[in-house]
Order: sequence, then C-alpha cells, then structure tokens
Amino acid sequence: MTPTRVRLPLRPLVTGLLAAALGSAALAGGGTAPLNTAPQTTAPFGCRPGYVRPDFRALTAQLTQARALWARQRPASYTYDVNQIAAPVLFPGTRVTVSGGRVTRTTLAPGQEGTVNPALSARTMDARFNEMAATLKAQAKAPCPIVRQSFDPAYGYPTRFASGLGDEGIMDGFGEWTISNFTVN
Repeated sequence: MTPTRVRLPLRPLVTGLLAAALGSAALAGGGTAPLNTAPQTTAPFGCRPGYVRPDFRALTAQLTQARALWARQRPASYTYDVNQIAAPVLFPGTRVTVSGGRVTRTTLAPGQEGTVNPALSARTMDARFNEMAATLKAQAKAPCPIVRQSFDPAYGYPTRFASGLGDEGIMDGFGEWTISNFTVN
C-alpha cells in the first residue's frame, strides 16, 4: 500500500495558522487591542524588559533650576573630588581645583592610585552643566536612554550624573560621575 499524500493549498494553511496565532482581527486589519495581556511599558522594541523612558522635560527643568541656583552663588574658588566610570573602565578618583572660573589643578584624590585623566576630570561646574545639557539633548533622541542626575540642595552643583542605554543585551556604553568633598576655598 502506498501512502496517500494530501495536498492542502498553502495559502489557506498559512492564513489559518496566522489567524490562530495572531487573531483574525489582526489579519483583517482591524486589530486594535494588544494580544499580549501582560502589563505594557513605554519601552520601544529592543529595550530591556521593564524599561521606562525618562521624563526629559522634568530632567531638563531640574537641570535648569540647579544651574540657576549655582549661578546665583557660584564661588570664585572651589575644590571637589570626582569619581568617574565609562563602562567598563573605572577611573581613579580625582581632586579638581577651580580658581577664577578655570581649572587650575587636578590630582589624585586621597587614597587613590593610578593616573589622572584631565580630559575627563578637569572641568568647572559650569562645564559639567554644559556637558549634562548636551547629553540630555542627545539622549532624548535615543531609543532606550537611561539618565539619572542629582544636585546639591545648597549650591545647586551636580552631585551625580549617569547616562547610558537600556538596550537588551548591551554590556557597556554606560557612563557615570559623582562629585563629593565640595569645598569653597
């Protein structure tokens, strides 16, 4: 006995499988509700599960307010320590001295070893504000941005700024710096 081969037309078979998988309304162009009943996030395709996009208007307003506070009471001379990571590289903590609106010295912070990278650390607070504003503007266009910032409540200078991408599977591309030991000279 020879097996009988049943030939089904391919188009109805594929259409039937798609209707079963996607729902008939999706095939008819009338699907409006998501088929996935799991809670939806604001994450576009390719972002990590649970990703929520930052509120760039709020971040920009916070930056503007902190910058105005800093401008009202900016000291002529100050010193601060900065710790910086540009994933996967952790740079040694650096002490930055500013006089007359210019960086006059960068040295290793107490207890740190390594070499100071002035290209990354030698910044006035005004330069840090500019860097933050430029990063916010650029990150607002990215598909899965992550941005975190905080400011000193008394002077308004930034105490932390972190920026990266919340893409699935990304292993680097994240940068962060923190400021501590701020002292008016």
